[in-house]
Amino acid sequence: MPRTARRARVTAGALASATLMLVSACTVNPPPAPQSTETPKSVAPPPQRISQIIMGIDSIGAGFNPHLRSDLSAVTAAISALVLPSAFRPIPDSSTATGSRWEMDPTLLVSAKVTSEAPFTVTYRIRPEASWTDNAPIAADDFWYLWQQMVSQPGVVDPAGYDLITGVHSVEGGKQVVVTFAKPYPAWRELFSNIVPAHIVKDVPGGFPAGLARALPVTGGQFRVENIDPQRDAILLARNDRYWGPPAKPDLVLFRRAGSAAALADSIRNGDTQVAQVHGGSAAFAQLSVIPSVQTTRVVTPRVMQLALRAAEPKLTDVRVRRAILGLLDVGLLATVGAGSDNTVTLDQAQVRTPSDPGYVPTAPPAMSEGAALGLLKAAGYRVEKDAPPSALVPPAGGATGVPHPPEVTRGRISKNGEQLSLVIGVAANDPTSQAVANTAADQLRNVGIAATVLALDPVKLYRDALATHQVDAIVGWQQAGGDLATLLASRYGCGALTPLAVPTAEGPVPTPAAPQAPPT
Repeated sequence: MPRTARRARVTAGALASATLMLVSACTVNPPPAPQSTETPKSVAPPPQRISQIIMGIDSIGAGFNPHLRSDLSAVTAAISALVLPSAFRPIPDSSTATGSRWEMDPTLLVSAKVTSEAPFTVTYRIRPEASWTDNAPIAADDFWYLWQQMVSQPGVVDPAGYDLITGVHSVEGGKQVVVTFAKPYPAWRELFSNIVPAHIVKDVPGGFPAGLARALPVTGGQFRVENIDPQRDAILLARNDRYWGPPAKPDLVLFRRAGSAAALADSIRNGDTQVAQVHGGSAAFAQLSVIPSVQTTRVVTPRVMQLALRAAEPKLTDVRVRRAILGLLDVGLLATVGAGSDNTVTLDQAQVRTPSDPGYVPTAPPAMSEGAALGLLKAAGYRVEKDAPPSALVPPAGGATGVPHPPEVTRGRISKNGEQLSLVIGVAANDPTSQAVANTAADQLRNVGIAATVLALDPVKLYRDALATHQVDAIVGWQQAGGDLATLLASRYGCGALTPLAVPTAEGPVPTPAAPQAPPT
């Protein structure tokens, strides 16, 4: 984002006026007629011009909680960096495995370091003056609240590092935070970024999962949220006058929908837009590149869309069935649908590394043919009937849109023991891109005889209720790219730790497991 030079404040000096003092005395001649004088008028200094940066975007996104998969977007990441405090922040560094290194934010912390190895302990010292915009101090309670939400809420972004934490303790009135871990965690610097105000979020309707969907009432960064207009896809940030660190240079930052490539180009030409980050194809890129004094480049958005199957569902426990379902999908077509007008999408063809990571190498095997995928289903005991007459399939009820859908048509039939293989794909109702990809995937599966439907739900219901009640068999959604590779691997493919229990013996009773640790007071 270009830096705008901060205008110096102009102070008008006081205007000194000389007063004529008249001294009269006795004289023969009459005194001269009094002379009129004009009192100089003080001229008010011109009002200081407000400096503003306008940034063109695609949309403001589904929500503003950077810790939720459903809210991941470039806009959410940018706004979070401007309005929320972080213990450490990423700095680009191509020499590292992830392309960035994490450095302590000195505006929030005085220090942060490992203070013990047994148990592994990290101590954070928060600046005494650090506070939220409502004057509440940024303290250990905020660290503790974020930890609790990351280990208890569904649909959060890569929580494996938080899973290792065994306690968050408050010292020195909350301005010192002592965090203990079950084992050494080399990537501890990546924790406690984009800290949310616990005293506000826990009490707003929806709480952590939904309380920041359309509001950021209290912030703790250089900017505060002045206004959010979902209808116009605009969010206005204003300088936080209560910020204790270096003040922001612009007074206002406006994120707003850029519109079409032609509209964005006109807005840049006449100076209405200074910065833009939008999706676009080669035509839009070329159109913007030739505007004088405009620099354009392509950046990789640090998120990846994926379709994940729930292996715990009875119909999907057989690995051959899961491989067959994924093999029947045209991944290239799904990527094209997800990219929209952007024709430079890159397929993610590795388990952990993403195309934006240094050292990324595609490791995915060659795409499976339709015949090979159907052969796996036959080997798993399914009957494949390509010539079966088309059948109507009613979409599942309970979607968030509330709009009735016509029955879907399935061509062919894949069944086992007389029951057709079905698949309900869950997707966040506030994410049109994921919905488009999910519907296209369902179309592909219905074309070969699988009764695939799409269920669009509120993100909270999708990642919590729908999973618990087995409403969905698969989910299409976003994953964050970048970060510690071990944390990503554990978050996405690992299982939760189990509490060890003693084996009962004849010599004595079975000991009961220890009770969970109570939150700090």
